Formats: sequence, structure tokens, C-alpha cells
Amino acid sequence: MKRFLFAAVATFLAAPIGACAQNPNGQFGVGLTLGTGAGAQLTYAINSNFHLGARLGFQSISVSGESQSQLLFGPFFRYLLSASGVTPYLYGEFEYASVSSGGASTSTTGLLLGGGVAYYWNASFGIRGEVHLLTFGLDPSSTTFAITPARIGVDWFFGR
Repeated sequence: MKRFLFAAVATFLAAPIGACAQNPNGQFGVGLTLGTGAGAQLTYAINSNFHLGARLGFQSISVSGESQSQLLFGPFFRYLLSASGVTPYLYGEFEYASVSSGGASTSTTGLLLGGGVAYYWNASFGIRGEVHLLTFGLDPSSTTFAITPARIGVDWFFGR
């Protein structure tokens, strides 16, 4: 949570530096997200307000001879509420996670809804912070309302 707050404060303090900054538009990009659901991502900015993409994460842990691996796949969308500067946004994500441990594996699916703040210095590079507000577990079935977990990320768009 401290990392998210630091990123949010840094974003707001950096806002006056790039007053002419503009969101990506019609570009493909790559990114990295840290926090729950961490991973690399590919994004396409359909226009300056609507982004589609997918996140892919993998984690392998071995402790005292016991190993566990986790695979995460999450197609998502972002709707940015303004076209430049510090930009609040809404997002939704379908998440598939598979965990293998000791020869047994389990998988979960769910829908995540939340919001965040992004800042693009130019149409190529930006940072963002986001929180899940609602999580609808599809398999197994569950509903969670919380202002966690928080994630931070960077995006690098090509073509302009």
C-alpha cells in the first residue's frame, strides 16, 4: 500500500511538469504491473480514452523442497476519463489464475472492477496506480468489495 501511495503522490507532483502531456492514441504498448496480479502486459490504445490489453504473470516458489507455481492471465480494458494530464480511469479485468503445488493444481476465474490514476508524460510513456473495488469470483463463486489490492505500473507505447 505504501508503494501505491508513493506512486500516487509522485504522479500528482509531476503533473505540472508535463502540462501538455497527452494520452496514447492508436498505439500498441508494453507494460509492467507490480502488486497483486503482477505481470507483463500488452495494451492497445484504441483512442485517447479507451485501452484494451492483456496481462500475463508467472511465479515459481521453492521452499524446503516444496515448490509452487502460479500462472495468471487477465484480459482488461481501461476507460480514461480525460485525454491529458493526470487522468482518473475505470477498469475491468477477467482474471484466470492457475496454481500448482505438490502435484495438485487448482484454478480460479473472476471479474475485477476498479479505478485508478494514470499520468502520461507524452503519448509514449506513463505511470499508473489502481485499486480493485469489486471482485466477482466466477469459479469458485464469491463477491468481494474492498479498496485493495493496489497495483502500480508503467506503460510504454510505440508508434508516435
